[in-house]
Amino acid sequence: MTKPILMAASACLIFSTPAQAGPAEDATAAVTTWLDKFNAGDVAAFKAAHAPNAVIIDEFGAHLWTGADVPQRWLDDYGKDATASGITGGRVDYAAPIRASANERSAYIVLPTIYRFQQAGMARSAAGTMTFVMTKVGNEWKIAAWTYSAPAPK
Repeated sequence: MTKPILMAASACLIFSTPAQAGPAEDATAAVTTWLDKFNAGDVAAFKAAHAPNAVIIDEFGAHLWTGADVPQRWLDDYGKDATASGITGGRVDYAAPIRASANERSAYIVLPTIYRFQQAGMARSAAGTMTFVMTKVGNEWKIAAWTYSAPAPK
């Protein structure tokens, strides 16, 4: 009785193939890698993560960024807003996607997030979501569009 079980277990090990990530997992990994680098202050990685003519929608004015050099224009406006609002130490923490779907060329990813920062010496945060539309540029996943949605920070 043990011999057939051992043979079956051995066959499973021999004939099984390692699990491979699909397009949704690959695109999600690209997004989370970008968020990790953004949190570490890597501006070059933030800018490089975006496809040409990306679209950004965010809760502070101008609210909508489109066209050429979107990542840099968003960074400039974020910096101005943070300075005017007394915000420092901003970072975006995230959890596993609540939705991730993709084909070989595009992906849709929704991550639960918490935007954490200091304002006037007080820790503040806002739980929300970031939604990403990813596109393949060559063999790399790039951000075609993203939006941040959350209630006002507490």
